[in-house]
Amino acid sequence: MALFRSRFPDLAALCALETRPQAEKWLSRLPADVRLEACRNGDVTILSGERSLHSRYNPVAEAENILKASKSFREEGCVFAGFGLAYLPELYAIRYPESTIVIVESDPALLALALASRPLQRLFSHTKLLIVCGAEPEELPSILERTGLQELSAYASPSITSINPDWYARLEISLKRWKDKRQINRNTLRRFGDLWLKNMCRNLAELERREGIPRFSGMFTDIPVLLLAAGPSLDEVLPALQELKKKCVVIAVDTAVRACMRVGVEPDFIVVADPQYWNWRHFDGQSCPKSYLITELAAWPAVFRFPCRAIHLFSSRFPLAHFLEQRLGLHGELGAGGSVATTAWDFAAYVGTPRIYLAALDLGFPDLKTHFTGSIFEDRTHCVSTRFATSETAGYLALYGAHPYPVPDYRGRTVLTDHRLSLYAWWFENRLAQADSPETATLTHTGMKIAGINPVPLNHIQNLPDRRDEINRRLNLAQTKTGARSKPRNMSYHSALNELIAALEDLEELASRGMSICDRMQASVIRKNRKIEAESFTELDRIDTELISHPAKELAAMIFDRFRNTESESSTASDPVSDSKEVYSAIKVAAQRNIHLIRVGLLRQQEYADESHNKKDSDTVLQPDNTVL
Repeated sequence: MALFRSRFPDLAALCALETRPQAEKWLSRLPADVRLEACRNGDVTILSGERSLHSRYNPVAEAENILKASKSFREEGCVFAGFGLAYLPELYAIRYPESTIVIVESDPALLALALASRPLQRLFSHTKLLIVCGAEPEELPSILERTGLQELSAYASPSITSINPDWYARLEISLKRWKDKRQINRNTLRRFGDLWLKNMCRNLAELERREGIPRFSGMFTDIPVLLLAAGPSLDEVLPALQELKKKCVVIAVDTAVRACMRVGVEPDFIVVADPQYWNWRHFDGQSCPKSYLITELAAWPAVFRFPCRAIHLFSSRFPLAHFLEQRLGLHGELGAGGSVATTAWDFAAYVGTPRIYLAALDLGFPDLKTHFTGSIFEDRTHCVSTRFATSETAGYLALYGAHPYPVPDYRGRTVLTDHRLSLYAWWFENRLAQADSPETATLTHTGMKIAGINPVPLNHIQNLPDRRDEINRRLNLAQTKTGARSKPRNMSYHSALNELIAALEDLEELASRGMSICDRMQASVIRKNRKIEAESFTELDRIDTELISHPAKELAAMIFDRFRNTESESSTASDPVSDSKEVYSAIKVAAQRNIHLIRVGLLRQQEYADESHNKKDSDTVLQPDNTVL
């Protein structure tokens, strides 16, 4: 107990396991059929009824066999579901002293039983040990992400998890959804990574011109937010939108702007998170002079020419932009759940609102509809339809192309959804389970039911007091502050840009050196020169150390991640030196690609600036009298 308290003082306090009386209180809460029993070899196990959580003969030998047989145990670390008596995590800690170990336990009483059962010095002396106890299963993914442990594999012992099967079943589902989400993110990176990079490089100057979002932090702590998504049920809310705007701050996702303008309502905030061209087309041609546009650096470049009150940047999720933002002092991170609606919800929480009312967050296809009436998706299918590829065919593919399946809605019925949309729902469930989340309700009831979001009728908002004058006053005050920048960024922007290019050039040079050393090693193998081979390994270790601590290491990490995914998909055995050379080559190509696109982007920015300047001069020459007047 003393060792646990000294090693994990915060966890001991959180779980009330700081003293022997506290531990005894937990032990008294265990079911009568949960008890310790001696094994035949002198060790101890836990019995739950007649079932033993470990071998009754030799728990250590059992753990050794599991460690040898399972493919879940890799050198970088492992997440263990259930503490048990920690035979397996302890053995893993001995075998991999530099690896990370995460143990997730559902019940503090079972942890207290383990602490009272046997000495655990060898486990608690492990330097990279994390214990999670008493949390909800859905919280584990966010804990792993916050601690940078998202790449760890997981192992669950059927006997240990059987003592609390429902809890560990939820944990398994949570980890699987999280893994699926990460795989979707990787696939998205492979597909759109180059587009994001091109957009960011073309938009670099926006870091100099635009403010971040901190001025909106906590702005509406006493006013509710109406968050407009773009599901099919948006049609139900649009007729009442004029009245609803009087009661709430209105935040709209980019895909819902066209519908809002159709009923004469400008949102207070528009959130843009998708960098693709077709996403920009959702509000292309619109004008919202009273709206703040909230976006990030990877947005389609035309977004920054959108006529609105002001454009503010939230922190980018991509390494290149993040490198510059850190040096410019720009802050304001928003969550990324794969959908612009998740980012918009996080922005609503960021402004401090006590309650969020959702509309049209369907995450499914109510009444077999895929979009609201008049959406750009719908219009486009009519524009491009042909005799052999009709709009009806396009609608059918949009609905059934992702293999939909039924899930409960808020009316006690079912609605079709698909795997991708269900992951967005999981993000909301996970985020709403956190203590700092604002209360969230939905005005539309035909979409997928999400745990933590309660349905309320539309007239619930209509009965709220009118807050529009106060909302406008605060928005106008924010605009006044935006016009008065605290300090010029021109020098710091160019300094940060030069530092980025220098870091990429250094990264390229390190990778080139690594490739040359790999070539020398391959030649030394042919010549059987072990001295050159040993010296080369030392040099490669030095290069790897520099890469790990490099200012642009996030860019290298992204390449390593993509390389590892490609490598894991290959079933053929490979040469370690060739693999190393391939990684260094990928880093070199990535650094060169980044440098090239940055320079091309800066050149295009200058050309656009020159065109704008020449246009202004032309207008002045054509209308000199108007200028004088």
